[in-house]
Amino acid sequence: MILRFKMSILLVAAAFQTGCAVGQSPSGSDERSGTGGDAAGEGGNTADAAGTGGESSAAGAGGTSAAGGRSSSGGVSGSSTGATHAGGGSGSDGASTGGTSGSGGLGTGGSNPGAGGQGGSPPSGEWVNVTANLAGMSSECGNLSYVSAKPDEDMLIAAVAQHGLWTSTNGGQSWSELGTGTGSEDIPNIVQLVVYDPDHPATYWEAGIYHQPGVFRTADDGKTFHSLGTIWHNDTVSVDFTDPERKTLLAGGHERVQTVQRSTDGGQTWENVGANLPSGTNHSSYAYVVDSQTHLVGCSGWAGGITGIFRTTDGGQHWKLASDSGGAFSPLKHTDGSLYWASPNGAGMVRSTDEGATWQSDVGSGQVQSVSPVELPDGRVATLGPSGIVVSSDQGATWRVVTTTAFPYTAYGLTYSKFRKAFFVSHFTCDAAVANDAIMRYDFDYETQ
Repeated sequence: MILRFKMSILLVAAAFQTGCAVGQSPSGSDERSGTGGDAAGEGGNTADAAGTGGESSAAGAGGTSAAGGRSSSGGVSGSSTGATHAGGGSGSDGASTGGTSGSGGLGTGGSNPGAGGQGGSPPSGEWVNVTANLAGMSSECGNLSYVSAKPDEDMLIAAVAQHGLWTSTNGGQSWSELGTGTGSEDIPNIVQLVVYDPDHPATYWEAGIYHQPGVFRTADDGKTFHSLGTIWHNDTVSVDFTDPERKTLLAGGHERVQTVQRSTDGGQTWENVGANLPSGTNHSSYAYVVDSQTHLVGCSGWAGGITGIFRTTDGGQHWKLASDSGGAFSPLKHTDGSLYWASPNGAGMVRSTDEGATWQSDVGSGQVQSVSPVELPDGRVATLGPSGIVVSSDQGATWRVVTTTAFPYTAYGLTYSKFRKAFFVSHFTCDAAVANDAIMRYDFDYETQ
C-alpha cells in the first residue's frame, strides 16, 4: 500500500489540493532544483510560484508558515477540524443522522456516512505516536515524506529525506535503516512512492524528487538498493507486472509538464514519451503501467491546462484524454481488477473497470481527500476524509468514518497494515529535522470494525 507524499510544499495537497507527489503530496506551487534542475542554476533552489525560502500552509493545525517559499492552501485541517459521531457509524449500528460534522466536515448529505450509510461497529480508538527514534533526525524540507506497509510481511517502511528508507517490524516502536548491505547505493532523493512486486516479495522500486537519482530498485528486501538509469525528480514509478521480466517501467516527472519517462529494459535506459502528450496539459506526475503498451498518466497540479487521466495503447506514441476527473496522486489497483483514482482539489474519485479506457465518477466532491486510496484485506476501500479516515464497502458509493477523533495534523496520505491491523498516517515539515509526531498509528481491526 502506498502513501504517496508529493511534496510541492507542504503538499497541502493532502487536503484538497493536488500536484506533485505519496504518498505520497498534491501539488502546490514549487519547483526547486539543484544541479541541472528545472529552474535553478547549479546547486540553486527556486520556487516557481512562491518566491524563495520557507513555505506556507492554510491547512489548520499542524501547518507551518514562513515568509516567501512554497505555498499551498486548502490543506486538511488537523485537530481544529472536528468530527462528531452521535452513535458512531451508521445503519443498524449507528444513530447518527447527517453523518460527520465539524469544520470542513462532510456535514448533512454528501457521502452520508451517518444515517443510511454503511454499517459496522461504532468507531473506537485513538491516535498513537510511532515516530520513535526517527523523531529529531536531521533532514530538510520534506523530512518524513512517506510511510508504507509492506503487503506480504509485518514491515513498515518510512522515508527520511537525506537518509533514505527505514523499516519497523514492531509496529513503529523502533526503526532501523534499510540499504546497509554491501554494495548498496545511498538514496538521496525525497521519497514519493514505493511499489512492491506482487510475485516477488523481496523486490520493490522507489521513486523520489529533487536529488539524483530518481528511481531505485531492491531485489533483497531492502538490504541493497541500486539506481535505475540517470533520470531524476520523479513523483512515481510504475512497473509492468504482466511481464515476468518486468521490462517496461514508467516514471512521472515532479511538477513537470509532458514528462513521462519510459523504459523497456528494466530501467537501464529511458525515453520521454510524455513529450507526446497534448500541449497544454497539466503536470504529468502520476504514471501507471497497465501492460507493455497500455499506459495511463494523471495530469494535475498548478501548471494549469488540461487536467485528468490520459491513456495510450501504443507505448506512449499517442495519448487520448480518458477522463477529465481523477489523476491526482497514484491510483489504487484493486484486487477485483478495477482502478480507483482521486481527483484534484478534493473533487472526489473516479473508478474504472476496463483498464482505464472509461471512468465512472461515483464519489462526489468534498467526500474524500486528494490522496491515494488503499485497499483493506477484506476488499473495502479506505482513504482520508475531511476529518478522519473513511471506509467504503460499496465501491465508493457511501463512506463511513472509522476514526473517533480528527486527524492529529494535516495528513498527507495513509497506509494500512493487515499484520498490525492499523492505519498509519504521516506528515512532514520544512524544518531541518523530522517532527516528533511525524508518524501516527490508529488501530482498526478490519475483521470486526
